[in-house]
Amino acid sequence: MTEENSTGAGPLAGVKILDLGNMIAGSGAVTTLCDQGAEVIKVEPPGLGDVMRYMGATREGVGAMYHNINRGKRSIAIDLKSSEGLALVLKLAEAADVVVQNFRPGVVERLGVDYQSLRAVNPNLIYLSVSGFGERGPYSDKGAYDNIIQAFAGVARSQANQETGEPVQYYQLFADKLSALTGSQAITAALFARQRGAGGQHIRLSMANAVAAFLWADVAGTAGFREPGAQPGIEVAKGVPLIQFKDGWGAVAPVTDAQFAGCCRAFGVDGSDPRYSTMAARNANPEEMTGLMQQIREKAAATTIAQAIAAMDAEGVPCAQAMELADLPRHPQMIANNSFTEVDNPQAGAMIEPNNPPDFLGTPSPSLRPAAALGEHTDAIMAEQGYGSSEIKRLREAGVIA
Repeated sequence: MTEENSTGAGPLAGVKILDLGNMIAGSGAVTTLCDQGAEVIKVEPPGLGDVMRYMGATREGVGAMYHNINRGKRSIAIDLKSSEGLALVLKLAEAADVVVQNFRPGVVERLGVDYQSLRAVNPNLIYLSVSGFGERGPYSDKGAYDNIIQAFAGVARSQANQETGEPVQYYQLFADKLSALTGSQAITAALFARQRGAGGQHIRLSMANAVAAFLWADVAGTAGFREPGAQPGIEVAKGVPLIQFKDGWGAVAPVTDAQFAGCCRAFGVDGSDPRYSTMAARNANPEEMTGLMQQIREKAAATTIAQAIAAMDAEGVPCAQAMELADLPRHPQMIANNSFTEVDNPQAGAMIEPNNPPDFLGTPSPSLRPAAALGEHTDAIMAEQGYGSSEIKRLREAGVIA
């Protein structure tokens, strides 16, 4: 999002979303759409609210992870287990374009906020259900958190230590965030289909499906062929170690012959031998290549990152410093991209948030807004639904809202 476009309404302006989710897989799908201009009401239980409010680093009671996943949303606290709370949610769903939930299969039916119940009051509703393993099958009732899905859907084994074979999980909430992105795309696709006359629909998204589909292209090996006998090729996404420099680490990718020769020149290593001149020759001489790469690594270890990057850039070699996430907002490239912004949170002060990555030049996204305190907008939302002040007070005293 470029600076001059930061005050737009966004491509999803006018879309109303009711977020019944918690954690990341459900609510995170809504965040992308909120960033792009959708109006979002987040429903949380009175008392604690979304448990993610208390996870990770906090300042003045504001969780940075919660803020990132729920920025820009309005918060209403409703007891879904009460009949009056359910009636209020049904009323909110009646005016919504989209409802998102990620309860374990069966819970929304017990609460009365399942697709069929909400469809009865809003036939054009787009309803996204996110679950760990899916709503059918032997694992449908299993509890599912990010690490469980990473293990089951192939992440850990695909990241296995090359020497020991020990499976390794990502040091990220990989499955949750990937499922959220998949969910946001599914919602916009359903909205587009509805615009073309398809009507409302129920979308069921399994985190296991989202992760397996994402991984399949480059880690499945020969599993994509039903018949045996496929010949293995070069694994483009596996076993590419970083290079250590004098003052840090970086990635180098001399893929073409010209780039490889340029990489050798950048570090003052003789790469003119015919055994190194083509990719085929390099693949045919692995022992010699090991020695040559060791020379490059020794030269790199005595070179600063700045010197090495400058030398490789001059040779046209794809390369980059291995950055700390926390340092990215200050990097000149990310500043030029307007990748991050500061959001003023009334409790925690300035929060650094990534702008929505797509830059919509025709329908610029709005400026980011802070995450709401629990129930911050309860009274305003209730008033919008036609409830008077005395009725709001009664429902609050009864614990239906907070």
